[in-house]
Amino acid sequence: MTHQPHTQIAIIGGGISGLWLLNVLGNLGYSVVLLEQEALGQAQTFASQGMIHGGIKYALGGFTTPASESIASMPETWRQCLAGGGPLPLTGVNTLSDAYYLFSDGSLGSKVTAFFGSKSVRGRVTPLAPSNYPALFANPQFSGSVYQLQDMVIDTPALVNALAAPYQAHIYQCQAKLIRSLTGEVTGIDTGHGILTADCYILSAGTGNAELLASDNPSSIAMQRRPLQQVMLKGHLPQAYAHGVSLRTAAKPRVTITTHPCEDGDNVWYLGGQLAEDGIDRSEGAQIDIARRELNDLFPWIDLGAADWATLRVDRAEPANDLQRPDSPFCQRSHNTITCWPIKLTLTPMLADQVCAAIDLKPAGCAADPLSLSPAKPGKTPWALAF
Repeated sequence: MTHQPHTQIAIIGGGISGLWLLNVLGNLGYSVVLLEQEALGQAQTFASQGMIHGGIKYALGGFTTPASESIASMPETWRQCLAGGGPLPLTGVNTLSDAYYLFSDGSLGSKVTAFFGSKSVRGRVTPLAPSNYPALFANPQFSGSVYQLQDMVIDTPALVNALAAPYQAHIYQCQAKLIRSLTGEVTGIDTGHGILTADCYILSAGTGNAELLASDNPSSIAMQRRPLQQVMLKGHLPQAYAHGVSLRTAAKPRVTITTHPCEDGDNVWYLGGQLAEDGIDRSEGAQIDIARRELNDLFPWIDLGAADWATLRVDRAEPANDLQRPDSPFCQRSHNTITCWPIKLTLTPMLADQVCAAIDLKPAGCAADPLSLSPAKPGKTPWALAF
């Protein structure tokens, strides 16, 4: 009789949430495997800007919101992890920037300025004197104001590699298909090379959760997609880690910039914010033209003439919420299956706590059965694919 491999916990999806859960659950003593369809981090993880933020960009209306408060403690949690403590030690994972900035192209307005000086955000926002501006803004043509946030930017490829390394023998590549009973309970995973059974199944596949949930007819969980068209430009660019805001973009950053180094010594500026949200119906060329004008307006002293440009279309996968951004991670158990979305990279530790609380198994303290599958390997960043 052919042996059927078994594990306590099977995770489907090799982005940040799946890899984080693999480490947390493995460290707790569960037998666990992770199945990834393509490459680790390839979709939403690498498409993110790597920001570990505390929600101030959700409070630009001059008051705190559920979104800004649910995320407020995350930078400190991540800093503890990077220092070797916290819920998951991440020593050796570098940050691209230990600080993040918010700048205006003029006055922020008295309401927001007063809010940034209030007790409710003390320690999360620090107004800077011109003498302390980062190099990007130390130019006579800049006439706005700059605030330093508690946020940081993490190197997502380094993070994925660090999370994959301890449990590399537990990570496999396959097109996972759920097998369900008539009652909707998952009874196994068809890996294409046999059936894997588990006591608990965790769906953390981002956009892939939609197809996995479709096998449960009808499913009590629905997914929404909120699209973006991000912009990338590559060249001899200075480091920029900042939200650009202005009165005309109301309570959202006009543009959000992170900088990512390339192997050839160039930098990539990766642009999100309102620019990316407004650009979903534009052609690539039109979106690049808008981005070029935005940057020339914000940084007229920087020569972008020799830069190479590209865009990236990406869907933010989330639980259905009338196409509005959810305020916190999503974790829901049905039978023996847990479906989850972190919503934001920075909220991954919070999601892991919710998933652990939803598991009703005791750690077996033994390894999962090996599978006859190829290992899943880290993917490539959007800029590595584009340039």
